[in-house]
Amino acid sequence: MRLMHTRLPDFIDKMQAAGKKRRQETMVEVRGLENLKSAKLASLRVGRLEDEIVELTEDPNVEKVEVIVVPRNPETLNTVIVKAVRKDGSCKKAILECMLITSPSEDCELFDVEEIDDRRFPIS
Repeated sequence: MRLMHTRLPDFIDKMQAAGKKRRQETMVEVRGLENLKSAKLASLRVGRLEDEIVELTEDPNVEKVEVIVVPRNPETLNTVIVKAVRKDGSCKKAILECMLITSPSEDCELFDVEEIDDRRFPIS
């Protein structure tokens, strides 16, 4: 299972490293994951994103790459937008990908609680 998923901190590190593969001065900004404390991402998709970032940074005019994660189908699929930004702030090219992000449920926080008062409405 470990090889099939990439931990959230490793994902961010891999995106940063992919942006600097061609030129060290290329900046990579990852947005949309700020509310996740921990999560796992599909490793094959992470590899594709790395390749796409390298592809976008082959253009010498690209100064920055933005990786933006937005919900596509909430709680199941996310859209990852990879944007190549020029020095003047304009966007040369964007690539869209789908990504399944799994994050721990509330059970991980409640495993040792003696009494739970669940006031949520039922899902039906």
